[in-house]
Amino acid sequence: MNSLICASRLCLLSLAIPVGAAAQNPDQGLISTASGTPVAYASVGVLGKPIGTVANAQGAVSLAPFTAAAPTDTVVVSCVGYQSRKVLAAAFSRQPVVQLQPQVYALQEVKVSAKSWKRHRIGRDGAWGITFYNFHLNADKDPAQKLGREVGTILHVAPGSYLEDAYVHFGQNDFKNLRFRLNVRALDAQDHPAASLLTQDILFTVANHATGWQHIDLKPYEVNVAQQKRVAITLEWLGGAPDVKKDWYCLTIPAALSTTHRMVFRDKSEDQWKVQLVNVSLYVTALSPKG
Repeated sequence: MNSLICASRLCLLSLAIPVGAAAQNPDQGLISTASGTPVAYASVGVLGKPIGTVANAQGAVSLAPFTAAAPTDTVVVSCVGYQSRKVLAAAFSRQPVVQLQPQVYALQEVKVSAKSWKRHRIGRDGAWGITFYNFHLNADKDPAQKLGREVGTILHVAPGSYLEDAYVHFGQNDFKNLRFRLNVRALDAQDHPAASLLTQDILFTVANHATGWQHIDLKPYEVNVAQQKRVAITLEWLGGAPDVKKDWYCLTIPAALSTTHRMVFRDKSEDQWKVQLVNVSLYVTALSPKG
């Protein structure tokens, strides 16, 4: 069952010798740089399958989800600002210490003047909806199972635009200590989210049980869509837990059925994307070139 509810509801990577507390724990792996600095909240998923998780702030990653992977499956480790790495699941289970190399970006100077740029909203800014997306699934028995879950929307943008702010509306929120990653992606040949357009990791937290519009300031990250005319803006679940035991938990984003807008979602960081004709309450403000 997906989480949309209507009216109810190889290149082998080189592995390092395990070091540090996380690597000494047989139930955990470690994602770090070559110098041993942990890579916080790196995404770890099995290519093409709903199997995976997210590292914690110390780079430690649980190995439990990967017991469902076949030995020949490919595990992908990724994080904004680093080159993604791949390893066979069998090798990852034996030596789950993965070193990521920083990604080098070519930066261009851009001059902005009031006469040649305009600011506008792109996306759905309505806080209501006859349907909604819920981050909780029937199969979730543990809040950690949500780690890596991702949902978002495809937006039309003017090439060369800068994204200055993002807003998402939560209708219900049973969770505390919520943490997300905001992703901005280009689309592939299948019209699915693909390569990241970010040069810095955009992480944000949500106040305990907070509802209503949540603001993410994107200006410090200088998010430019380059030559893209459409991009995917998505939220990736990195952490959060309920403080009261319930049979069903809610963290919902209102949505409206649509024939022109599309919601994209997947269960883990390397799972296949799913698409529905739904417009979720998620929008950005953009600074776009005139003409």
